[in-house]
Amino acid sequence: MYAGVGAQRVRELFSRARSQAVASGKQNAVIFIDEIEVLGGKRGQHSSHLEYDQTLNELLVQMDGLATPQDVRLLIVGATNRADLLDPALLRPGRFDRIVKVDLPDSAGRLSILKIHTQGKPLAEDVDLESLARESYGFSGAHLESLTNEAAIGALRAGKGKIEMEDFREAMDKVIMGEKLPRRPSESERRRIAYHELGHAIIAELVEKGSVAVVTITSRGQALGYTRQAPPPDRYLYTEKALRGQIWICLAGALAEELMLGERSTGASGDYRKAVELAKRMIQAGFSPLGIVSLEDVPPSVLQRTVSKLLENEQRQVAAKLADYQELIGQLGSVLLEQEKMQGQTLRERLALRKAS
Repeated sequence: MYAGVGAQRVRELFSRARSQAVASGKQNAVIFIDEIEVLGGKRGQHSSHLEYDQTLNELLVQMDGLATPQDVRLLIVGATNRADLLDPALLRPGRFDRIVKVDLPDSAGRLSILKIHTQGKPLAEDVDLESLARESYGFSGAHLESLTNEAAIGALRAGKGKIEMEDFREAMDKVIMGEKLPRRPSESERRRIAYHELGHAIIAELVEKGSVAVVTITSRGQALGYTRQAPPPDRYLYTEKALRGQIWICLAGALAEELMLGERSTGASGDYRKAVELAKRMIQAGFSPLGIVSLEDVPPSVLQRTVSKLLENEQRQVAAKLADYQELIGQLGSVLLEQEKMQGQTLRERLALRKAS
């Protein structure tokens, strides 16, 4: 019932932009098309009819500018999260001449965004926006806005006159993992979760000192417990050592369970998926016995064997490391069961005491 309307609406859009410019006494007009992949999707994808193709064809004709009146110049701006869906004709010179890729903000960008969203909010003296910017690696602008809003709500609920650093840290956990859940596992499960998270945390500290921000056995979202790491300065390249370190952290949870309780649980399935992805990344980067290869050209059976060997080798090393910390895991597990949350600084102090003794 809407056949032909798409192309007609595109013509009307450009006509309206020109007429509004003339009515305002302007020589220029801007057309902004959000989610442009809806209009500009690849042609030939819809076999039932050509309605989508006709709409795109009309957009291309209008953008060519051959029949555009000289008294009004149009600037076309499009935005999309799926550039892979756009028709190649849209990306050729003469259509969209400039392509601006907007990545997630770096540390300096996150700091600027936090300053914007904390304007007008009463902040306590202990709030360190630079520290928050470092810890919020991977956050988008929307995530950072949610972070500041959640911190303000938390402070308000607690009856505080100002937003404290603790409110921001609690809000960060909520943004990353989700809301706290009322479910409470059995005592044996809580002990298993504590050992699991302490395995992650201790290996994380061995891999990169000072990286653990908090360890908790409080349920949030899909997680029964979690270890949040304070990420290092924004990183764009990873060495073989760095990738192996991330694999160690992934495997440490299940291996700590096995060390302390004699067997593993299904709680490590997500960690294993991440470890496999990291192993594939190592293979793709040429850090495996296969040498420099393309993952697409490696037979699935060979890929699976190589991934398994890589992970088995790392498991042996992680298990040996954790065995040295068995007594400490037991002690910290009891503390975590009682308090449900442990700051990274507390963990580092206990690790330092162990080394000193």
